[in-house]
Order: sequence, then C-alpha cells, then structure tokens
Amino acid sequence: MTINTPNYIFKTVPLKNIDLDDRLTCFSFGAPSDSLRKSIKELGIIHPITLIPIGERFRIVCGHHRTKVSSSLIVNEIPARILDSAINDESLLVMNLSENQGHCHYSDIEKGLILSKLSEVDVSANRIIEKYMPLVGLEQSKKLLDDYLNVSRLTIKIQTLLHEMNIPLRIFSVFFDWDMESIMAAEKFFSILRPGANKWRDLLEWIDEISKRDEITPCKVFKLPELQSALNQIDLAPNLRYGQIRQILYSSRYPILNDMKIRLARALDSLKLDDKTKVHVQDSFESDEIRIEMKFRTREEFINQLEKLVRASDSESLDELIRIFKNP
Repeated sequence: MTINTPNYIFKTVPLKNIDLDDRLTCFSFGAPSDSLRKSIKELGIIHPITLIPIGERFRIVCGHHRTKVSSSLIVNEIPARILDSAINDESLLVMNLSENQGHCHYSDIEKGLILSKLSEVDVSANRIIEKYMPLVGLEQSKKLLDDYLNVSRLTIKIQTLLHEMNIPLRIFSVFFDWDMESIMAAEKFFSILRPGANKWRDLLEWIDEISKRDEITPCKVFKLPELQSALNQIDLAPNLRYGQIRQILYSSRYPILNDMKIRLARALDSLKLDDKTKVHVQDSFESDEIRIEMKFRTREEFINQLEKLVRASDSESLDELIRIFKNP
C-alpha cells in the first residue's frame, strides 16, 4: 500500500479536546516508561503527537503514551501535528507502525493486537500477510496470521500477563483450544507463580496433556487440591514453590517414569556408597548401562570407597538397581 504524504499543520491542542478513549492506533499493553514521564515532566513534549480531527475533537494517530503522561501531569495543552481528515483507518494504523518501526519492539500479544486491528478495518488476509506481517517482524504465513488473530479471543487479564512476562505465541497458543474457564484459571495460576518462559512452556504442555489424557478440562487440572495447596504456600521461596508444582504435574503426566525415578533414588540411597563414589545412569531409562565413578586422592580414600562397593555388590539394593533398568 502506498500512502501519500498527508497535509498537516502544527498547533497546540487542549487535552480536553483529544479523545483519550479512542484506541485504534494504540498497540501497547505496557504503561509509559519512567524515563518518558521524567522527560515530559522536566522538558515537556519535544516530539509532537499526531492527531486527526473528528468533528470538534481529535483522535490520536501517534503518541498515546505522551498524551497519557501529559494528562496525568495535569497539562492543559499539548503540541501536535494535525493531519488532513481525509485519511482512512488502514492508513492511520500504518502511520503509527511506520513512526514506531525503528525504536519499538512489540511483544507477541501486541503483534496479535496490531494484526487484529488491521483485520477489523477490513484489510484482507492476503494484504496483511504480504504487507504488514513483515512490518512487525513476522514471516508471511497464513497459519501464523490465524494464530495471531486468535490473541483477541483471550481475556485482557491473560493478555496483559503474557505481555508483561514476554511469553512467545508458540508457548501460549495452547490457550486457543481451551475453554474460557480454563484460560481464566491459567491467568490466576501464572499471575501467582510468575515463572520464566521455559517454565511456562513445560507447565502448559503437561497441563494440556493431562487434561487430554484424562478427558477433563485444563481448569480441573489447575484445581487439583495438591496443586492448589502448593500454589498457595506464599511463604515459600518462589523456586521451591515452583519445584513442588513441577513435581506434582510431572508425576501426574508421567506416573510410570516418576515411579521409576523414585525407585532409582531409593536403590541408590540403599547402596550406602561413599559420597565420592558416583553412579551414572540415563534419566530417560532408555539405556541399561550403569557406570561407577570414583574420585580419590589418597590410598585410604580409594580403599574406603572400594570396601563400600564390595559390600554393595552383595546387597538386594544392587539387584533392584539392575532390575530397574533391565526389567522396568
């Protein structure tokens, strides 16, 4: 799409004449930065906002954050560039994208919002794919466009959380197949836990797989008593609380594998080997190889480890250790 440079004039506009509720060209979920607030407070608006007249008032084309900060500082007027009113919605959206292209990094939630707004003003899917997906750093893909358009189906609360934590679409796209009750349960769960993106991925995968296997909604998985009990331990360190929740979901998703790991830990503990003697096995249990590693600096350390190995060689614990890998 080729956009002709519109006619415009510069003037100071009373804030009361600007429609702050018009959000067509507002793509950001984040609050204005402290540095922007400090700059406007000390120096005022250096870069004028862009407005378009609508009747007796104006709608914002570029500068939502600058306007919001100015409004909070009880500024009466704001410098603006006033555009010709004969500009369609698609052109307004493109003007905002073009102005912010060099310095604005959009989260996947914001990219979904941008593409949805283009769709809502009747820009065709092919045009969005060819012209606008590259503009926001996305590959040209119909499947990818459909996924990003699905972002608008999510609640504002979960969108805001996903934006704040910068969770990629490839991780949260599982929500698109969930019912609204499950999405709301996920928002409450993750807003308390607040793990990193990789931990989001693991937890969402396990919850989704458990719900499909047991033919229940993800919401019912979130509401498991043991999961809620761990989640509500607010006096527990975040990493320890996450560890408990991870173990609960892991053991539910992989009960046989989890049982084998428990048996393995018990068998290794029962061998009563020296702390410097390490037993190496494959955690996935795909190989039945068991390796013993000894570390020593003196003859006494070597003999001590060797004596404990000899005692372990005649124990039921060793038989159990071999049995776990030979006949799981």
